[in-house]
Amino acid sequence: MTSNFTQLNPPHANHQPFSWLAEELRIDATMQFLAQTLDITQGVETCLGLVHASNLAREEKDPACPPALNVPDTERLTRLAMAAAALLAQQTEQRIDVLNRRYEQRAA
Repeated sequence: MTSNFTQLNPPHANHQPFSWLAEELRIDATMQFLAQTLDITQGVETCLGLVHASNLAREEKDPACPPALNVPDTERLTRLAMAAAALLAQQTEQRIDVLNRRYEQRAA
């Protein structure tokens, strides 16, 4: 049996998802794309930074400063960065196509 209190007062989550955007901008598709672009590019930067540092450490062969990543993990992060960049390029291309079609329809 369900209590009336639960039905009238549903639980409220204290956690709110993080967003770069002000509350008013979160419904704007362009702003959402910009926020997603920031997330993706920061992730790619982090991946490539770890890959670069690990490759340098392997080249220097200093036992006091071992690589942060082993070779397989370095390869995985490289592929992840490539996939993220490809995703961003694909989404950008789709948005450009939509904007070009809108422009052509207005010009006609």
